[in-house]
Amino acid sequence: MRYSLFFVFLFSCFGYEIKSFHAYVSLGGEEKKVRNELVLKPSFSTKTFQWSFPIIDTEQIHPLQFSVKKKFYKVYLKNKRVFFSIFDVKKGENLEISISYKTSNAEKFLQRQAIAIPSLQKKFQAFIQVEIDKNWEVFSYHPDFFFQNQKYGFYGIIDKKNFLDYFWISLKSADWKISLKHFLHSPQEIRDINILIPKYFKDSNLKIKKDTLETNLSSAQIIQKVNNTSIVFRGKKSQDFMVGLDAIVNNSIDAATYKNLNPNNFPTKSNPSLKNLAQEIISKSPNLPPYLAIAKWVHENIKYDEKMINKHLGSSQILQVKCGVCEHYAQLYGDIMQAIDVPSVMITGVGFNPFKKKFEYHAWNIVFIEGRWISMDTTWGIFSGKLPISHIFFYLGYQPLMMYETYDVPIHQIHTEVIYDIQLLQ
Repeated sequence: MRYSLFFVFLFSCFGYEIKSFHAYVSLGGEEKKVRNELVLKPSFSTKTFQWSFPIIDTEQIHPLQFSVKKKFYKVYLKNKRVFFSIFDVKKGENLEISISYKTSNAEKFLQRQAIAIPSLQKKFQAFIQVEIDKNWEVFSYHPDFFFQNQKYGFYGIIDKKNFLDYFWISLKSADWKISLKHFLHSPQEIRDINILIPKYFKDSNLKIKKDTLETNLSSAQIIQKVNNTSIVFRGKKSQDFMVGLDAIVNNSIDAATYKNLNPNNFPTKSNPSLKNLAQEIISKSPNLPPYLAIAKWVHENIKYDEKMINKHLGSSQILQVKCGVCEHYAQLYGDIMQAIDVPSVMITGVGFNPFKKKFEYHAWNIVFIEGRWISMDTTWGIFSGKLPISHIFFYLGYQPLMMYETYDVPIHQIHTEVIYDIQLLQ
C-alpha cells in the first residue's frame, strides 16, 4: 500500500506532457500481443523520474519488455502496474517509452479480446491499431474503430477514464463433428410409434461432409419428408427408442448468404402496434438503417432471463414482461421487421457460450435487406451481419427437437430427451 500511495503522489506532483500514445495489438491464435509506445515530455529536470504504468487487461500478463529510448530496463509488475525509474531526466527531452507484453488465448475458435488504454491522469490523444491473424476474422467491435488496409484503427482523446472495449473474433472456417441423440422412453411397451425430428441443416449454407441417421431398432423405417424426418417403428415392442444423427459439417464466417432462400416464401405480417413501435424506434435513431436501429433496441430493452426458457410467448407478451431468452429476442425482432414489410426468419441452432464454456441451443434471425440476407443476433448484440463459426444452423423457424405419434400409451406418460455433442475437428 505504501508503494501505491508513493507513486500516486509522484503522478500528481511531477509535471510532464504526453506527446503521443500508440497501442499496437495483434489478435488471433494462441497469443495476444500488445505493444504500447508513448512519448513523455518532462516539464523540468530531475535526477530520478519515478513513474508507473497501469496495464488494463482481463487476462494474465506474460513476459513483459520495457524500454526507454530503445534501451531496455528491468521493471517489476505489481497488481498489473509497471513500476520503473529513469535517471538524469532533462527538462523538455522526449522520453520514448515502449511497454510490450503477451497474454495466452485458450479458446481455439471464438475469442473475446480486451482492447485497452489506461488513463494516465493527463488528457492525451491516443491511437490504437489492431491486426487480426489471417485465419481469424472480426465479427463484432466498437463502432468508433475504422477499418483500413486490413487493420482496425482508433483515434480518440483519453482523459479521466480508461478506454476498454472488446473485439469478438472467430476462426474463418472449420469442420464440426455433430452428434445428436433423440431418446424416447415409455413406462409400457409400445408396438407402433412414429418419431419426427427436424430436417437438420436444410436451407443452410453449411458444407455437409457427413450426415447419417441410426436407430436402436433394426426394424425402423426412415422416411425423409420436406421439412422433417419420420422414423417409423412397427411390429416390435419396446419401451426405449433412439434416433441418432452423426454429421460432419464445415462452417464459415462468410457462409450465411442463403442465396437459395427465396424471401417471397416468407410473407410479411401486418401488425399496426409493432409497426408504430418500429416507427418510433427508427425516428430516434435517424443515422442508423432501420433494421439496425430495431436490432439494437431489442438488444438493449429486453433483459436476458433464463427463467423464461421453454416459455413460448408472442411479441406482445414479450414486450409486457421485457425479458426472455434467445427465442424471445429472435421472435420479437422478427415480428417487428415483418411489421414494416421486411422478410425475417428465425434460425434455430446452437451457439458456443464463451462465458459458460459450452454449446447451448440458440436462436437468431436473418433479414432480407437490399437484395440479400443479413444475419442478426439480438441476444448477443451481433449486428455486423457476420456470425462466429460456432453459431451452427440446425433449421429454419421454431419447432420441437422431437415429436411423436402413438396410440399405445397416453402421451403424458412418455419421456423424451435430446443429447448433443459438438466437437471442433482440427
